[in-house]
Amino acid sequence: MLHHKNNTERGMSLIEVLVTLAVVSLIMVSASNSVLALYKTNNTGTRALTQISSARSALTALMTDVRSIAHGNDGSYPIVSMSAYSLTFFSNIPNSIGATRFQYQINGTTLSRSSVSPGTPPTYSGAPMSESLATYVQNTTDSIPLFRYYDSSGVEITDMSRVTAVASVLISIDVRSPGMTTPFILTATTTLRNLKAI
Repeated sequence: MLHHKNNTERGMSLIEVLVTLAVVSLIMVSASNSVLALYKTNNTGTRALTQISSARSALTALMTDVRSIAHGNDGSYPIVSMSAYSLTFFSNIPNSIGATRFQYQINGTTLSRSSVSPGTPPTYSGAPMSESLATYVQNTTDSIPLFRYYDSSGVEITDMSRVTAVASVLISIDVRSPGMTTPFILTATTTLRNLKAI
């Protein structure tokens, strides 16, 4: 007598294979999207930190130069011109022979500084050296003045021709790099120390 063995072990059906592939594919797509989102967020954060760091460095340089304001070697008054987005002045910076003429201004979304060293005879006719200090500066876009000027009583000066009345300057740098939803505003106030003796 022959016994037929009933084979109860079977392989996977086509439907089971397709369902398994679909589930594995969904898991892989979800994992890749998560990694890409994490990378994008990290990249945006890194870019924002870099822009904020460069704006801090620009603010430090600006504060140092403004604090050391002085008469020009040619006898000019320390502040040449001022506006909400530009300031031109003379400053005695360390390791410099005489007062250097500086101009800080916003060009588009870039905060730049140009400087002219005094010549012989004492004039400022040389070509200015320009440098970019910070990018993605949004002061003009957001209508936030880069410079606000105050007299010795603490009253804001709105007449930009009153350069001799300036006793202190409030500086605000508004930075917003691509991917940042809100601006980051760095603010500092400095007193023009050397003007007290003038």
